[in-house]
Amino acid sequence: MEEKEWEGVKWAEMVLHQEKNLSIDKPLIITVCPTGALFSRKQNPNQPYTPEEIARETIESYEEGASIVHLHTRDEKGNPRTSIDTLKEIIDMILDKCPDMIIQPSLCESYVPGATDYSYEAAKPFVDKLKGRYIESTIFTPISYALEEVDGTLDVTMATEKNTQLTIKYLQDNKIKPDFMNHNWEGVHNVKEWLIKPGILDKPFLMSMGPGMHNTGETYPDPWGMMYVLGMMKMMPEGSVISISAGGRNWLPLSVFAMMLGVDSVRVGMEDHLWMYPHKDEKIERNADEARKIALITRELGREIATPAQTRKIMGIYKAS
Repeated sequence: MEEKEWEGVKWAEMVLHQEKNLSIDKPLIITVCPTGALFSRKQNPNQPYTPEEIARETIESYEEGASIVHLHTRDEKGNPRTSIDTLKEIIDMILDKCPDMIIQPSLCESYVPGATDYSYEAAKPFVDKLKGRYIESTIFTPISYALEEVDGTLDVTMATEKNTQLTIKYLQDNKIKPDFMNHNWEGVHNVKEWLIKPGILDKPFLMSMGPGMHNTGETYPDPWGMMYVLGMMKMMPEGSVISISAGGRNWLPLSVFAMMLGVDSVRVGMEDHLWMYPHKDEKIERNADEARKIALITRELGREIATPAQTRKIMGIYKAS
């Protein structure tokens, strides 16, 4: 009598019939922040300053999979400086090569000197000058924090309920999608209490996690940084599109960890990052290098990279006119 072919063990049959884990069964959005307002060429000589440099870095990142660009402007000395004309110059160069890229100027560019609170009084004229093709979304930070410049200048940002509500209502009325940068749990709490519970904020809620950024809590030693990210994800309100915007040396492991947990978006770029790896002194040379790395890891995890059209649908962003 011929022996029957071996069929494995019952545990293998259980695995064979397990349900799919769909937490990563969705495209990943990549946002690039090419310059920001934190690092100078003293810290990284590769930091882009000029409109041409910022536009070039953005276009190269788009070609690697980035669908959103978060923009700041600099002056000729590299100082973070507000300039509507400079923003428009950069955006025109980007859209000339990447006509479907989503434009997200930083609302902090509208700061009134000495009152860095994302004030409605400053945000309104800023947005009025950019409405249309120059702004589809913007970052709003719903927390209070302080940053000290190298020369000792102290910038204090105060989050208040009234100002937050006024500004967010104005942005939504003008079809500009607010993206909330939560450097810590305070931000998640404030968005829930000030905007979601009163019924002010439209779905989907764009909720970014910002551990390690802008003078917030450390992201290491392992595994506490990852546990911090997991805790923030569990706090996010239902109906959120969740992003990871990790800063500092440990940005890459935290980003990959969040990607495996099913985060919707990853932010890359020289605004938040100086070193490519947490364990090596390798400074980032190009924003596109980060975008390429995240795109490669995403595909190796079996996920797709979101196109600008998919990103607009996922995040509820209107197409710029």
